[in-house]
Amino acid sequence: MLNSCSFIGNLGADPSVRHTKDGKPVVNLSLAVSEKWRGKDGEQKESTEWVRIVVWNEKLGEVCQKYLKKGSKIYVS
Repeated sequence: MLNSCSFIGNLGADPSVRHTKDGKPVVNLSLAVSEKWRGKDGEQKESTEWVRIVVWNEKLGEVCQKYLKKGSKIYVS
């Protein structure tokens, strides 16, 4: 079986970096994924879900640190 998730959203904060005991970076991201729709009454509604993302890959973590900031729109799969 395969489980797969894809998200498009905006970062709620700058990437947070910490390091493992052997010095490898681990990057944490907080992604806001919003959905908009019209209710039965015709009123515009919006719901936001927060997705926590942890980047363990060293090279990808470096890219996140260098290019991403609060408000950046990203796609994660």
